[in-house]
Amino acid sequence: MMYRRAKVRLTYREEKPEVFKLRQLTYPQVSYEQLCGMIQIVGVNKAQTKAVVDALLQALVHYMELGHGVSLGQFGSFKPTFNSKTARSLKETTLETVKVKKIQFYPGGAFKEMLSNLSMEENEPVSLQPDPEP
Repeated sequence: MMYRRAKVRLTYREEKPEVFKLRQLTYPQVSYEQLCGMIQIVGVNKAQTKAVVDALLQALVHYMELGHGVSLGQFGSFKPTFNSKTARSLKETTLETVKVKKIQFYPGGAFKEMLSNLSMEENEPVSLQPDPEP
């Protein structure tokens, strides 16, 4: 994984001190077609691979729509969850207080091992320009 060192501005701090942080370099996302092509095994063609991956996705969606977490063994598990705003009374606590619905991913053993062995290399020297504000 490649990274760079960069100057950042802490916009939430009034005095805005100069600090530095490591930033991950981003790469183009691997497409669904590329992924299906990569996981083909001997004797299984691309269409069959795609059908299995599509069926797995449909099963994940089905169970998570019902509120279940789903485990994929060494890959990890997915769990549907949400964040909600705080209300001052029980009556004000309604579905309108839900801010964000999301899927939480918990990496399994294969990903945990990969992360513990992940090599990191610096790509470029310190950037003297602050990162753009979000």
